[in-house]
Amino acid sequence: MFKLELISKKLSKIYNNNKKILLVLIFLLIIFLSLFPRSVEILNGNPVFGSDQGRDYLVAKQIVVDHKFTLIGAEIGSGSAFIQGLFQGPFYYYLLSVAFFISNGNPVGAVVLMWILSLLTILFSFYFGRRLFGFPFGLVTALLIAVSPEFITQARFAWAPYPESVFILLSFYFTFLFSQNDNRKIFLAAFFAGFVYNFEFAIALPLCLSLIIYSIFYFRKKAAPYLFIFAGFFCAFIPMILFELRHKFMGLKGFVTYLVSHKSGVVSFYPNIQSLIGDHWKSFLYNVSNTFPNGDFLPPIIILLFLILSTVYLLTREKNKNIKNFILFLLLLIPVNFLVFYFLKNTIWDYYLTDLNFAYILLIVYVLFSSYRKKNYLLFIIFLFFFTGLVLLGINSALKTTIYDYSDYGGTAKLRGKIDAINFIYNNADGKKFNLLVFTPPVYTYPYDYLFWWYGQNKYGFIPENKKEGTFYLLIQPDSNKPWTYKGWLQTVIKTGRIESTITLPSGFIIQKRIVNQQ
Repeated sequence: MFKLELISKKLSKIYNNNKKILLVLIFLLIIFLSLFPRSVEILNGNPVFGSDQGRDYLVAKQIVVDHKFTLIGAEIGSGSAFIQGLFQGPFYYYLLSVAFFISNGNPVGAVVLMWILSLLTILFSFYFGRRLFGFPFGLVTALLIAVSPEFITQARFAWAPYPESVFILLSFYFTFLFSQNDNRKIFLAAFFAGFVYNFEFAIALPLCLSLIIYSIFYFRKKAAPYLFIFAGFFCAFIPMILFELRHKFMGLKGFVTYLVSHKSGVVSFYPNIQSLIGDHWKSFLYNVSNTFPNGDFLPPIIILLFLILSTVYLLTREKNKNIKNFILFLLLLIPVNFLVFYFLKNTIWDYYLTDLNFAYILLIVYVLFSSYRKKNYLLFIIFLFFFTGLVLLGINSALKTTIYDYSDYGGTAKLRGKIDAINFIYNNADGKKFNLLVFTPPVYTYPYDYLFWWYGQNKYGFIPENKKEGTFYLLIQPDSNKPWTYKGWLQTVIKTGRIESTITLPSGFIIQKRIVNQQ
C-alpha cells in the first residue's frame, strides 16, 4: 500500500506542477477527437443513404414542400418489431425538416445536423461533468464521450435514434438537480425523459420508469413533485396521446397484444425463454464494450462488475448526498433496463441502451473523482490507467478510421454510389424519356424515390415512371448476403422486354436496359 501511496503522490505532484498544461492538452484532445472521425461524411460528402434515410427524407419533403404535417414518427422497429400501430414521436421528422430546408434537400445536410448535435452532447457533457465533479473531471467526462464508438457513430449517420443523446443528458442533468426541490427542474427531468420517445421509444420507457422509481425513493410521501413528474411525461407524449385518441388507442392495443401473445415472428428464432434472455444478456455486454474504443480488450462482464463494485464501495463512503443520490439513479438504470427488456421478444439493439452508455461513463468519472478525493490509491491508479488506455485507443482509432473512411466509396450503401448509378442511367438514355424499376433487398425503394426526385429531376428535368413500357431500365441493388435473389425478381416480376444491355457498375449496382416494342 505504501508503494501505491507513493505512486499516487508522485502522480498528484506531476498533475499539480503541470496542471494548466495537462488541462490544455485534454481540451485539445477533446477538440481533435470531436472532429475526427466525426467529420468524415461531411468532408467527403458521401454518407450512408439507405432505406430508413430515404423514407425519412421523403417525410421531410412532405413537411417542407407539400406542407403535410404529422403526429407520428416511424413505426416501432420500422415495422419489424411486431408491435403494430405503435410509433416513435414525430420530432425527428421536424428536426430533419430543418436540415432539409437549409441544405435544399441535400442528404449531407442531415449528417451536418447529427454532427452538430454530437458536438453539443460533448459540450454539455463537459458542463454537466463540471457541475458534478469539478472542472478537471468535466474535461474527463467530455473526453470519454468524445472517444466512445457509440457516440462517434451517432455523429456520422443520419438516423432517427441518434439525436437522442443530448436529450438523455438533459434528463440526467435535471434529475441531478432534484436536490434543489425546484418543481420546474423536476418537470424538465420528466419531460426530457419522455421526449426521448421522439427518437427511440425503447429508451424512453426504461428511462421514465427509472425516474418514477427514483422519485419514490427520493420524495417518498411528498405529493407535489409527482404531479410535476407526470405533467412532464404528459407534455412530452402529447403527440402520441393525440394520435392514440384519434385512432382509438391503436398503439396501446398493439402493445398489449404483443405483451400477452406467447409467440411472435421473432420469438420463433429462440427455442426457449432461456435463449431469449441469453441473447438479451449478450446485447447488454456488447453495449458495455461499445461504450469504449476497442472495448473488447477486456471481457465486458469484468468491466461491468468491477465498475459497479467500485462505485458501490465508494458510495458507502460518499458524504455528498446530491452526488450519492444521482449515482444511485445511474446504478438503478442498469437493472430497470434489463427488467423492461425482459418482456421484449425481439433482439435488443445497441441503440436501445444509449442511456447506459452515458451511465457507464459517468460512473467511471465518479470512481476517478471519488477515489482521488478520498485517497483510495489502488482504485484511483487502476481507473487512471484504464482512462489513459481508453484515450490512447481512441486516438489510434480516430486516426485509422478517418484515413480509411474518407476514401471509402461505400458501394451501394452510400450516397455517391447511388448518385453515380442515377447519372449512368440518365446519360445512357441520352436525353430521351425512359421508365425505371428498382430492385433493393429492403423491398421499399425510398432512397431511390427520393434521389430521383431531388437529384434526377433537378439535374435532368424529369422523374422516370415505374412502368414496363417503351425503354425502361432496371436498377438492381444485389443483396450482399444473397446476391442471386434479384434473378427471381427478373423472372417473376419483370419478364417482359428485350434486353439491350446489362452493366455492373464499380459500386456493385447492376443496370439493365430493356425495350418493349410498341404495337
